[in-house]
Amino acid sequence: MPNYSDFPKLFLKNLEIEGFDTYLITDKVSKFKYKGTESIQNFFIKNILRNKQYKQNLISRHTLEDLNKSLSEIEGELDYILIIRPDNFPIPFVKNLKARTKKLIAYQWDGMEKYPEVRNYIPLVDKFFCFENTDVENHIYKTTNFYFEIEKPAYKQYNLTHPLLYFVGLDLENRRKKIDGFIKNISDFNIDLQFFLQEFTPNENKNPKIKYIKDRISFAENLNYVKNADLLLDFVDPRQDGLSIRFFEALYYKKKIITDNLVVKNYDFYHPDNIFVLENENYKNIEQFISTPYFELPDDIVKKYGFSNWIKEIIKD
Repeated sequence: MPNYSDFPKLFLKNLEIEGFDTYLITDKVSKFKYKGTESIQNFFIKNILRNKQYKQNLISRHTLEDLNKSLSEIEGELDYILIIRPDNFPIPFVKNLKARTKKLIAYQWDGMEKYPEVRNYIPLVDKFFCFENTDVENHIYKTTNFYFEIEKPAYKQYNLTHPLLYFVGLDLENRRKKIDGFIKNISDFNIDLQFFLQEFTPNENKNPKIKYIKDRISFAENLNYVKNADLLLDFVDPRQDGLSIRFFEALYYKKKIITDNLVVKNYDFYHPDNIFVLENENYKNIEQFISTPYFELPDDIVKKYGFSNWIKEIIKD
């Protein structure tokens, strides 16, 4: 899986809780260094022949060699190999994975349209899952995101009079207007904001109600903020057709959520007291929503979206 935040550790921990013996390979490889005369060759090919691909080919070869070395250090045949974001890995490496297991399973935790090259990986695996709409004809099977079950959640009673709204995301230029507009529209409500945006490009018009950060908040830190909040905020990525992990965190920790993702209404855990869907400029209705108690959902619905159930569904025949 990608070496993203502390997600790999969380996956391993949850798999071990479920009784698996685990191995991990991420897309983080050793730093590329020229060998022998490769540096001189690259200079000649790049500047004389005007071919800038030579070095990239060397880097790709180095990446593949490093990944294959990690795989070779794992002995024996594996019962399952789960590959998250398969398009982050070279196709020859994925073929090598297939040769080492009884069942190679892929999960695309980002949208198919966001990373369309991932479709080239579907024929390489035994089963390909995505959290977007099912496309069984093209061998894409639907699952959902999930919540990790490392700890038993400690529930905070919902604050009816002055709830805290938490949001963390990327400070992308194409979503600044949406976020600023949301803050403006709820500014008169009895609600505290805890907004973090990670900067990538210069923002000359920073919103004073947002804390701008340089480094990503780890998943463990994020969960602490989630547990302390009363409400979560979710903005849908227009290139995705499914629910982010934020919805499942809200489900596990009994948090209300405000979102512009209309598809959440189709899920069995949707309840209008817990999930407010932004549509048709209905901001004024948020005031009533935040002053309504959290609606307790049946345990079987909550447990359905935990990691333990997710992994069982992923590996079953």
